[in-house]
Amino acid sequence: MKKIVNISLWVLLFAGVSLLLGFSLAERKDARCWKIEVEVEQLSGLYFIDSDAVKSQLLSLGDPILGTLLDSLDISRMHEALMLMPSVKNAEVFTSNDGRLLVEVSQRTPLFRVLNSDGSSFYVDIDGRRMPLSSEYTARVPILTGAVNIPFSVLESNASREDLLEDAIELFRFIEADPLWSAQTEHIVVTHHDEFEIVPRVGAHRILLGNTDHLYDKFARLRSFYDAMVLENNLNKYKRINLKFRNQVVCERYF
Repeated sequence: MKKIVNISLWVLLFAGVSLLLGFSLAERKDARCWKIEVEVEQLSGLYFIDSDAVKSQLLSLGDPILGTLLDSLDISRMHEALMLMPSVKNAEVFTSNDGRLLVEVSQRTPLFRVLNSDGSSFYVDIDGRRMPLSSEYTARVPILTGAVNIPFSVLESNASREDLLEDAIELFRFIEADPLWSAQTEHIVVTHHDEFEIVPRVGAHRILLGNTDHLYDKFARLRSFYDAMVLENNLNKYKRINLKFRNQVVCERYF
């Protein structure tokens, strides 16, 4: 008897849920979009895009949104349009049963800025992708400059410049991961031999790294050198600290 009662309760529960679901689907079928809600994820104070820019991108498609039946909205096309925005890392577009179009957007995070010798410039994000500059916002990130000459378009670049950019990405990621070097690095200069030279925020010297081989060893030697020079208060007497050679720190003094 108890088993029959339990089965009956489950049948009634299932019937009730099915009835409510049927009502919900019927209501949704006739529901029209009456509002667009956009949420832009803010990370580290980034302001490359805002809700107005996202809405403008959606409306630029030319399809009516407000007043349109939910099931008639082309969600896939909206998503593709948002992903074409240069500062968008990811976008989610969906609708609610009460008639709202909901959009959630995350921004790409710039790692450093490339400043070419011809004055052209762009960002490179933490995923290694190029980002155009924004007329509304400037990110406070270190700069890669000097003999760079890396075009924004990959199609206009060449193998040697792409290899240089890959090495730069590796170097900036290494620096970003360490609080000391991240705080100390103002910008990095590429020499005419395609070597990397750091211009620090503190001190009048430059730090010649050479290539990106053995970065951990090079920065470990630099940290030890800094510790010794701070104790002796002698850091400002050097104009260049050379870490190119294994197990050595070669310094060039001011005269």
